[in-house]
Order: sequence, then C-alpha cells, then structure tokens
Amino acid sequence: MTKEEALYSFYSQFGTAYEETHLPKSATLPYLTYSVSTASFGDGDTSLSLSVWTRSTSWALANSIAKQISDTLGLGGVIIDCDDGAVWLKRGTPFAQNMGDDSDDLIKRKVINITAEYI
Repeated sequence: MTKEEALYSFYSQFGTAYEETHLPKSATLPYLTYSVSTASFGDGDTSLSLSVWTRSTSWALANSIAKQISDTLGLGGVIIDCDDGAVWLKRGTPFAQNMGDDSDDLIKRKVINITAEYI
C-alpha cells in the first residue's frame, strides 16, 4: 500500500473520506476531507489536516467522530504499514478546532490536526 493509500485507509474507518482536492459534487454529509502531504522516510514530522463535516443544529456528531479519532490515535499514535516503511500518525496540536461554514449555518466543521512521520 502506498503512503496515500495508508492515509485513506486510516481516515475511512471513521466515515466516508475524500482527499480535500477531490470532493465529488455528489458527496452528502456527513463526510471527512483530508490533506495529503508526504515526505521521504526519516525526514521527520509532517503536518496533516482532517476535517469532519456534519449538518446539524448540534456539534454532537462532529464531536463524537473527533473523539473516535483521538481515542484511536491514543497517546502514542498508530503505525500503518506502507510500501518500504510505515506511517506513524499522532495527534497534532491543537488537536481539534470548531469551524463553521459561511454558506450554511447548520454545517459543522471540526478541523483536526495530525502529525505524520514516515518511518
């Protein structure tokens, strides 16, 4: 599995996930969008972002998904095997931030920061 496939594999366990540059017009909420940034193995930390998108009057679902991601990463992160190495995903700082959407007051967006190390 490539580095990009490893990221998709991790994110998609929490719901429908799309690379942020390839969101189809037919996508329906809730879904996740994520950035893809890769580095050479051993280059150190790389910052990634993941957004949880929901449509509701409440933050409950977005918060629940963010908690699932946080719990899965735990204090030490998770390591996912990929071609010629692995991706070590860890909680970034700050871990999660609430955001809205100018086009719709009901859209709740939770931006999550993740640190990746390609080892």
